[in-house]
Amino acid sequence: MILCDNLTRYYGSFVAVDRLNFEIPRGSVCAMVGPNGAGKSTTMRMLSTLLRPSRGKAFIGGRDVADDPTGVRRLIGYLPETFQLYEDLTVERYLQFFARAYNLDPGTANDRVTDYLVRLGLEKKRRERVGTLSRGMRQRLGVAKSFLHDPEVVFLDEPASGLDPAARAELRDFLKFQQHLGKTVVISSHVLKELADFCDWIAIINGGRLVEFGPISGSTGILAKYADTAQGGRRYTLRVLKDAARLEEVFKVEKLASHVTRRDVTLAFDWAGSEEDAAALLSRVTAAGYLVTSFAPEDVDLELVYRKAGGAEDDV
Repeated sequence: MILCDNLTRYYGSFVAVDRLNFEIPRGSVCAMVGPNGAGKSTTMRMLSTLLRPSRGKAFIGGRDVADDPTGVRRLIGYLPETFQLYEDLTVERYLQFFARAYNLDPGTANDRVTDYLVRLGLEKKRRERVGTLSRGMRQRLGVAKSFLHDPEVVFLDEPASGLDPAARAELRDFLKFQQHLGKTVVISSHVLKELADFCDWIAIINGGRLVEFGPISGSTGILAKYADTAQGGRRYTLRVLKDAARLEEVFKVEKLASHVTRRDVTLAFDWAGSEEDAAALLSRVTAAGYLVTSFAPEDVDLELVYRKAGGAEDDV
């Protein structure tokens, strides 16, 4: 549904987006993640026809974003990171205004407005003026407006910004509903935990370049790919009651594992041993007098993938 072929954008001598190549299938919800300044918003603006690519091509539903921007705009919805609202309108009137602008059938428009207000937790605010809404409520209203005209593809730039956990859950359920209808959604953020529950595909961008892309789950998914370390092992954690710093030094000096790090009383390390080897390592540590409270492979989640693939750890 979305295809990028060496998509590139320059600003003078600065390369903001550098030869992106990926294809997002129809009906997917794709997280586009990376640190601030990675090129996510620039990519979205090119895909949304707001910026012309400096080089390369991009297609939405088979339409070229540069050669057929009008055709692309008929297919998409777009919520930028910062957007303006008509503050004197009520929430309901705001959506009805855009329903008329999109030339929706009045009956369809009324039903859709009511449905989206309920699904996004805005029903009790329907008669309040937009100018009185909190930041999180404004974000939800912007999301509703982006889907109102029933587009095939929707781009959401930092849509979870300002949302509390309950609102993020409502947004997640709304996006799953739209995915069930066959919509393709691309969501950008520099905070991965805001997206982990929303998406089934991921594109990690850093320095304008694509460093990882693919489905999240399944035997060929990103989580499976990063379950093992580069040495063919796993990332383990070992927690002790005390003397963790001394145990860390033992691990490093005796080379019991690689990439050993410590946080308080917990060690993390890459290790390729079998289950029998794990039992032997645990016995060795306990025999040395360390009081072990836990020892297990580290769960592989999107935050770990993000760090290993070259994202910025401070942003997750």
